[in-house]
Amino acid sequence: MLRIWEELDRLENLFLELLDDPYKKEVLLYPICYCQQVRRSGEFEIPLERVLYCAEKPYKLVGGDWRDIFLELGVFYIKAPNGEILQGKDILRIKDKERLKVGLLQNYREDFYGFYTRLLKYWSVLSSKSFYGNNPNPEASTRMLVLTFNEKLYKESRYYAELLCGRYPREKGFFEAVKLLSEFYSEHNGQDSKEKLKKALKLLKQFESFYSVDVVKLRKDIEKLINGNVKPITISFIRERRRKKRGLLSRIWSFIKSLGGRRWSSASSEADYYYFIETLLRKPKRQPMTN
Repeated sequence: MLRIWEELDRLENLFLELLDDPYKKEVLLYPICYCQQVRRSGEFEIPLERVLYCAEKPYKLVGGDWRDIFLELGVFYIKAPNGEILQGKDILRIKDKERLKVGLLQNYREDFYGFYTRLLKYWSVLSSKSFYGNNPNPEASTRMLVLTFNEKLYKESRYYAELLCGRYPREKGFFEAVKLLSEFYSEHNGQDSKEKLKKALKLLKQFESFYSVDVVKLRKDIEKLINGNVKPITISFIRERRRKKRGLLSRIWSFIKSLGGRRWSSASSEADYYYFIETLLRKPKRQPMTN
């Protein structure tokens, strides 16, 4: 298992931890709010107080001190007025946050929009769970794995599936199949990839359904991939309660209208999808902050 943590970056590691405890997903509001401020200002160094205001005030959900959260995230540095750069454990020494600026570490800044999109996908997955708890179980973990895969987070779904193989030996067949499928999309390289698909298909033949996952449809989709029809597939659920689904959509629609944002539907483009997520996170308009 140590290999998994060594091969993932800090944000990917954090996401895998949050999959087991989505209650703590609000820590992602800090980098999401930071990215929003970067997009608006065009600058990579943002006043720290502005980021904290965005992340904390409208929600009041984030527990713990911001310094501890920044240390846990491991993606930021703090710049003092004299130019001193603080990162890692040095952030814990900060006492006065006035006139400080926060910036994104260079390895994340190089693909800023990829970083931002990944955060929004993480938030979407972690917000989709219909039941929470501090004790993960096979059904809850299966749902989170499927949601991660469906968001095309193939690296994350690959490693999460590997963790679940060790955690739930009886259900290993399904989780290993999703791991192989994730590897196919991450490392598509001809014949080797096709062999992984064949192995995944063989593993899934022992199931008709798996914790409400429509395994029959999944097998058909894998067969199409083997035959050369390569495109992203979506793992579907069965036995979804339509009445509950309509209630959820109704609540989302009511929330959108209350925000005054533009319309969003399942037929919207990917840009509209991320606009919707961003709207959910947007703080109410208030007077500009003054020093």
